[in-house]
Amino acid sequence: MNDRYTPTFNIHEAVRKTLPYMMEMREYFHAHPELSEKEFDTCKTIFQELSLMGIEDVKIIAGTGVTGLIHGALPGPVILLRADIDALPLTEKFDCPYSSLVDGVMHACGHDGHAANLLGVAKILNKHKDCLRGTIRLAFQPAEEGNGGAARMIDAGILNNPRVDYALGLHVAGSLPKGYVGIGRGEISASCDDFTITLHGRGGHGSQPSLCISPIQMGIDIIQSVQNFVYNCHADGDGVVLTFGQFQAGHNPNVIPETAELKGTLRTYDETKRHRILAALQAILENVTTTYGGTFDLDVVPFSPVCVNDDGVTDRVVHILQDHCTDRVDLVPLKRGSGSEDFAYFSAAVPSSLYYVGVYSNEPVIGHSPEFHWDSNALKYMCETMLNIVYYFESYQ
Repeated sequence: MNDRYTPTFNIHEAVRKTLPYMMEMREYFHAHPELSEKEFDTCKTIFQELSLMGIEDVKIIAGTGVTGLIHGALPGPVILLRADIDALPLTEKFDCPYSSLVDGVMHACGHDGHAANLLGVAKILNKHKDCLRGTIRLAFQPAEEGNGGAARMIDAGILNNPRVDYALGLHVAGSLPKGYVGIGRGEISASCDDFTITLHGRGGHGSQPSLCISPIQMGIDIIQSVQNFVYNCHADGDGVVLTFGQFQAGHNPNVIPETAELKGTLRTYDETKRHRILAALQAILENVTTTYGGTFDLDVVPFSPVCVNDDGVTDRVVHILQDHCTDRVDLVPLKRGSGSEDFAYFSAAVPSSLYYVGVYSNEPVIGHSPEFHWDSNALKYMCETMLNIVYYFESYQ
């Protein structure tokens, strides 16, 4: 650490003055949520806000994403700061002055706060770039909720011109109270593959099953066989989760349908295990459908690889937060979870670190729930931690 380097302004005071702006933007985004790849108003609003700040190279990227550059006056690395911006297909049940105005869509994962925070960070960084070391690449990412937004931003060249050296991001943590920050080294979230199985049998009257090939019965056997395989091979706590979330078939109680559809998700922390389980799924489908005389189609949609926090970058982040933020935040070790995060594409491309910021006031809140709600005042912890990391990053080697 270079103890002599200190920003020429008070970060805490800058955050305090910017908090009303961030809260206003968070509440606007929350009231006007948009689904993945349909973030048209969100994209336009972010573009306008960055332009009004005088941010350089503001442009739309990867469909509905937005980027911009902030060049510091001092030499240093190029750091990408990422915020995802899309919402979820849920009907909000929590009543507040800025509840969702869009039927069936709500911000139930905190992306409204991520976007508002990065706008606040950008505003402060741009105002005080005279003491900023390096260059900041802003990444307001679309389509995090299962549609490959991070990968598309990378394909569109966001890591180039200038070449990005590091990536940083944060996520709200409904399991942590305000003032707490969770961070961990190595694997922090699982890979995710969503899959759809379509089973084809032979329909007929429910009174004559011997003349039919029931896709429902095939589906039952497939679910049991797959779950047995996963349990027998991975019941030792090695982080494999395979869940069936949908089983749809038929319309009448006395008619065996022609087809059935199963949908599920696979989470792992190991590529070898991931490929082994997907191969086993294929083999089980072949064996079961052949036994019954039916057929199948399998469609696997990869959501993200394992998200890995770089040890060196994460150690820097931890030391910065310990040295400059411990009077306002409490650091807790982050245990890996079976959720997935497509920041993983950035972490696979450049040394990166993603940390989690507590947001609840009285009791934990559950993400991806229609009752998900958190206090906008938590934005001050998001903004202050990210600013300290950026301004002191080059001083911690």
